Amino acid sequence: MNRSAAWTAAVLAAASGACASAQAQREREEYLQSRLDSFRFSKPLDEVWPQVQRLLADKNYPMVGKDGEAVGDEHGTLYSLFSPAKETSRETDGSRWLETGWRKDQTRYRVEGTPDGPGCRVVFTLLHEDTTEHGHDARERKRGLEMELELARRIDPEAAAGIEAGLPAMKRG
Repeated sequence: MNRSAAWTAAVLAAASGACASAQAQREREEYLQSRLDSFRFSKPLDEVWPQVQRLLADKNYPMVGKDGEAVGDEHGTLYSLFSPAKETSRETDGSRWLETGWRKDQTRYRVEGTPDGPGCRVVFTLLHEDTTEHGHDARERKRGLEMELELARRIDPEAAAGIEAGLPAMKRG
């Protein structure tokens, strides 16, 4: 095999591996979304929400106001004024939401919790910073499936294990 043929074969092999990896990631996300769409915590939102705050703090997402105070991550007034973070807002239907500030990797989360019977549902949305306009959200918003799964691991390890059991071994993260 001459050099250019060997080079072409190597490039094709690398591209094939990258495509397979991207496909595996897509399949993982589709599976998790289908399972997490129907997942509900059996505990009420009042019991789950402090775990949402703790998970965000553990992952170094800054929070403001009472959310920050709840996890010992208090920021001054100046930070609160210029940060996109918003402390938990409670709606009349019992739902609530919060938004974190930017993490060093230019990501932040919006988290929404909704009562559902005796339990609740929590959805994380990953926001990326717009690379052309510092401090603004990019248009792309992505479901925070890994954060939702991590929250399930913390609150309902048995249910989380059931969700993860459906992932083929090569796709477990």
